[in-house]
Amino acid sequence: MKLLACCLLMAAAICAQDRPAVDWSKLEPEILVNFTTLLKIDTSNPPGNETRAANAIKAILEREGIACQLFALDPARANLVARIKGTGKKKPLLIMGHTDVVGVQRDKWTVDPFGAVNRDGVIYARGARDDKPHVVAGMMILCC
Repeated sequence: MKLLACCLLMAAAICAQDRPAVDWSKLEPEILVNFTTLLKIDTSNPPGNETRAANAIKAILEREGIACQLFALDPARANLVARIKGTGKKKPLLIMGHTDVVGVQRDKWTVDPFGAVNRDGVIYARGARDDKPHVVAGMMILCC
């Protein structure tokens, strides 16, 4: 949670230059839902299966009116590209992240590694520190 909050604060500082400030605390429930939704998708690599995560992200962004497109050499490992067209007055900003995670040895976990278990404000799940928090931070930047 702290990593996700830190990512959002840095992004907010970058984006706040020409916009009213975003009250991230009011968005916390939505952020948490998006974060746990993404964590519950098993994108262990190999094989990856990132298309499942890309489709979940696409649905969220499209609900916000953000056009998205999937690109894939392997249908199970699609990449998502979302774009908000600017005016050309400023340089473009690229936000990147990945949704695949390192393979899981389930017997080493005390919780379901794809359960997004919240214990005392800490979310336990594969990908909770790399790189799904950054993906959700990027999603929220686009949506706000």
